[in-house]
Amino acid sequence: MLNFNKISDKLFEFNKKLENIPLLVSVRNGLTYMIPLILLGSMALLLLSLPIPAYQSMMGEIFGEEWKNIFMYVQDGTLNILSLLMVVCVSYSFAIEGNEKNRHISPIIVPAVSLCSFIAISGISGAGFSISKFGAVGIFAAMLTSIISSVIFIKLSSIDFFRINVFTDGAGTLLNNAMSALFPTAITVGIFAVFNLLMVSVFKISDIQEFLSSALLSLFSRSDSDFSSGILFIFLIHILWFFGIHGSNVLEPVAQAIFVPALAENAALVMSGQNPPWIVTKTFLDTFVLMGGCGTTLCLIAAILISGKHKNQLHLAKMSFLPIVFNINELIIFGMPIVLNPAYFIPFLGVPVVLTIVSYLCVYLGFVPHTFQAVEWTTPIFLSGYISTGSINGSILQLFNLVLGTLCYIPFVKLAESVSNSRMKKSLDKVYTTFKQCEGRGMVLSMLSRQDDIGSISRFLAINLEYDLENGDISLFYQPQVNFEGRVTGVEALLRWKPNRYDYIYPPLVIALADEAQLMDRLGYWILETACRDLKKIHEAGLEDIVVSVNVSAVQLENKQFSDKLEVIMKKYDIDPRRLKIEITEQIALTSGARIIDQIIAMKKLGVRLAMDDFGMGHSSLMYLKEYDFDTIKLDGALVKEIMSKSSCSNIISSIISLGKSLNYSVIAEYVEKEEQKHILHELGCDSYQGYLFSVPLPYDDVVEYILRTNVNIEAESS
Repeated sequence: MLNFNKISDKLFEFNKKLENIPLLVSVRNGLTYMIPLILLGSMALLLLSLPIPAYQSMMGEIFGEEWKNIFMYVQDGTLNILSLLMVVCVSYSFAIEGNEKNRHISPIIVPAVSLCSFIAISGISGAGFSISKFGAVGIFAAMLTSIISSVIFIKLSSIDFFRINVFTDGAGTLLNNAMSALFPTAITVGIFAVFNLLMVSVFKISDIQEFLSSALLSLFSRSDSDFSSGILFIFLIHILWFFGIHGSNVLEPVAQAIFVPALAENAALVMSGQNPPWIVTKTFLDTFVLMGGCGTTLCLIAAILISGKHKNQLHLAKMSFLPIVFNINELIIFGMPIVLNPAYFIPFLGVPVVLTIVSYLCVYLGFVPHTFQAVEWTTPIFLSGYISTGSINGSILQLFNLVLGTLCYIPFVKLAESVSNSRMKKSLDKVYTTFKQCEGRGMVLSMLSRQDDIGSISRFLAINLEYDLENGDISLFYQPQVNFEGRVTGVEALLRWKPNRYDYIYPPLVIALADEAQLMDRLGYWILETACRDLKKIHEAGLEDIVVSVNVSAVQLENKQFSDKLEVIMKKYDIDPRRLKIEITEQIALTSGARIIDQIIAMKKLGVRLAMDDFGMGHSSLMYLKEYDFDTIKLDGALVKEIMSKSSCSNIISSIISLGKSLNYSVIAEYVEKEEQKHILHELGCDSYQGYLFSVPLPYDDVVEYILRTNVNIEAESS
């Protein structure tokens, strides 16, 4: 049996090495930038060419004969200039990824220079130039040009000799940076112009893109059968795609030269009543092999929906399902990602090759007719199988291939999730370390906007938190609060979140993520309602004297409707306000504005108890205790932890307790973990405690059992 943990650890390390190669990362990220444009162009093509006569007639009747033009114009602005888009996006990505030492270079000038270089090498002023060269057929030349020109320009820009320093009264650094790019730009574009001249005058190559296409075609010229050509074609497409290069577009000249004519010949012979000779055609590959797009990703989607456990992957699969039905798969290719992901390398290459062999045999043996009818690559599965072969057997073969491909993908989905688990554990450790360092210094850390591993895993957690909040997959634990005799007098509601297949996430991190992701309001009300619901059940269990404490954030208190919503929730569960305690931190009280003050006053009018958490480190004026009429003060944990080693902590606690007697508030000590702490606190006059000495936070059922057991024992001992 495969040891997924060992394999996943090795794959994780290999993946990290790939991700440290700026060239590969730039290509992948550049193509990721292109996703919305590719999706838009693909959907325009789908709406333009959907092979359903009723649809075509309906569109014509509703919008007139010119209805197709709008989609053609969208294609002109997306798919028909795909090469230009690639130059801009990949070079921009390279400027961002590979320009750490050259911050003076504006990322916008790099794609501009690459675009000029691509135009220079394309020979736009030549007699044989066609605008189609800026579409899919020029994608390979565009990719090479974008990388090479970016490297040359950035290297030249790092040389002080080529920099022009211009300092004027009003221009600032912008003009200086622009002028510094003059010589590197001239040299870079000039290199490509000279190269084009040499290709034309010396090597008699009038079109660099046609030359590259010819070089690709030469790989297939040695093949003496459509079967071997088809296998080689599918293999090369997916090798390129795995490294983030649009393989289908790069090999489009091959498809146009070999597999499109094969389909045309089949169609002509069928029309004349003869048997078609070619099995592997472009439609054959699009229909039976590339279902869902490259990598047969429709099978991957099915495998994830069947066996996937990670909620974010399931969410992505559901989002990608509709586009993939129409063979538009960039979202999952780069969202999963599959690009540069060694866990999916074998099935991504292997499934299409296997399906090519299976489909070839089915046609060769006569189970399925030859493809002879052209269908657009956006035509959905089953419909394309029927139209292309004129037989239901074509659709049946697609169904068989779908099942076979899904079965092949399932074990690799599990392996990929195992790799993800390894990555998650390592990334979480990094997030925790950074977050706790900032937490200890009192710094606010912005995590979701970071463009590094910490930002990536933080966004992953935020998405999962929102998903689990919507589906009720978070929970509240309760930590008992006891008096000196050990009797439980209350509990504090504490948020606990355990994403699927992971350990519980550090609660302050969860709160910080929710706050930054603007989920705090929703999360806070969920906590409040759940705590009130459980408080009602606690009282119904015969524990009428138990008080439940709930932490409330500044975000909630800033909402002027908070107290009204609180009242609605209490009425919903018939809560005695005296048994609900709202905790706010000392920092919130210190920075409170008019809205927060109004809500604090409104809560007191409702009759709920009010507690100040983390009090005692001198952050706020004591006037807040009187101003807001707090019922309880919870000592800052740092004071309690050091009460045995620092006399100053004992003195501060003693002062707070003495003040409490005069202002009529109670004092609770948190983080009580040792008997000696408890006795020192008792001597100082504090007789309410919360901490691991008594109990860890417990789920609802366990905390009720703990309260009943503990209080019964205390009553038995006292009697």
